[in-house]
Amino acid sequence: MQTYDPSQSARFGQILARRARELRSALGSGHPLTEPGSAAPWREVLDFKDVAAQDAWASLAEVSAAQATRELALVLAAQRRIQDQDYGLCLDCGEPIDLRRLLALPATPYCIACQDRQEQQRATAAYRH
Repeated sequence: MQTYDPSQSARFGQILARRARELRSALGSGHPLTEPGSAAPWREVLDFKDVAAQDAWASLAEVSAAQATRELALVLAAQRRIQDQDYGLCLDCGEPIDLRRLLALPATPYCIACQDRQEQQRATAAYRH
């Protein structure tokens, strides 16, 4: 398994900085589907179907903004880990994260085993409720 080493910090720093800019831009300008004049059905409300469609678009925009906010928090945390020289180590077990995983998900704080365990715990907790 190939792992991250500090000589790659500039490369990952650039990747994370670019993603942070993209997310900040998306959060600052609003989602394109919610902007007037876009593909969203923004027009005068004519009937109940129009209200339902507008509610659906608003819900989609809210979910997109929430996801972007969560991802931005992960990106900023990853940038701090690069500065602290902890990047590439799993926050749960402390083991190195596979380089292929970091290339695919540069902001990930967990190795695949710990990520799987956390997802199983969330699924079990959700099932109980």
